Amino acid sequence: MTEQAATKWGATLHIPDAVTIDGQDWTVRRAWPAGDGRIAWEASLPGQGIRVGYLEQHGVTVLDADRDPKLPGLSRLLADGGRLVSHRPGKRAVVCLPDGSFAKCVREGKASGVIAGQRRAVGFLPGFTLPQVLSSDSSTVVLSVVPGVELHDPARLGADWSRAWAESLDAWAQAESYPTNTVTAAATDLATPMPFHRAAEEFEVLRTWRERARPLLETARNGRGETLLAEVDELIAEVTVALDDGAASPRDGMIGLIHRDLHDKQIMWDPVSGPGLLDVDTACRGERALDLGNLRAHARWRIEQGLWTSAEAAVVIDEIARVASAVGIDPARVSAYEQATLIRLACVYAFRPAWSNRIGWLLAAAR
Repeated sequence: MTEQAATKWGATLHIPDAVTIDGQDWTVRRAWPAGDGRIAWEASLPGQGIRVGYLEQHGVTVLDADRDPKLPGLSRLLADGGRLVSHRPGKRAVVCLPDGSFAKCVREGKASGVIAGQRRAVGFLPGFTLPQVLSSDSSTVVLSVVPGVELHDPARLGADWSRAWAESLDAWAQAESYPTNTVTAAATDLATPMPFHRAAEEFEVLRTWRERARPLLETARNGRGETLLAEVDELIAEVTVALDDGAASPRDGMIGLIHRDLHDKQIMWDPVSGPGLLDVDTACRGERALDLGNLRAHARWRIEQGLWTSAEAAVVIDEIARVASAVGIDPARVSAYEQATLIRLACVYAFRPAWSNRIGWLLAAAR
């Protein structure tokens, strides 16, 4: 959202807890910035599925059920019996197909980016099962199922919680590590070079999310009376110093293949098949500490959300520390990337009505 758009919204910007569709209240579970003066939202109703639309200055727009004019493959997949799993209007949707496979629907011409990410992630194969591309066209990629249970769900894993996390982090540790001036063998087969996500790119991610969330952060205040925007700016300045490559350059041994958005919902585990990894579109080279910091930030956040107990989160945090030590990753770098993730999550969750009143905790945790 641009500064001009933010000014236009001013203090009037409010993402509702629910939207009324055909006389029924659908719970808004996620929302995203969608260009100047628009917020995209996704809502659900038990037994009814998912509906999406946009929030604009003049009101709420609801898209027709199971349709998105910017995602050309979506209607066909749903007409063929697919079930909508998630939908960010105008950007991406995931559909579970009748045979159990999953399709990612993106904008016309964007499917190649999904496939490229799958290819870049081949270095995770020693330890992880990855989804395989079954078919594709210019706006749709169909992927095979990765067996198991999400590591987001301790209740379903039960007594296997510790084992699942230990095996998953051991699998992550097996991924390729290499000096900063080399490219993985897998990457040489790609049409485009393996991207390298440096600290500078991480700063840009933070600045981008800061701008997206600015209208929401400007109207909220912390216990010291400061706007949350001012607190975010202060924290971004801190993490920039902590991650600055000139001040604390990572050793070559800390560079390798990273997921770049690693959290508990991206990892599957099955007692027979072992760990699996999802949504690898963002796979690239980078500091391996980034993945561990991102994962640890999410573990701490799950406690605050009431989704994990402190003991369950402690298992994850202890396993992260164990693997970081085994691989030779500087704990200070993990902490710095954890701080960056907490700041970004505060901006992301500012758009989620169920959690927007808790983002102060994320910023406090980032200190």
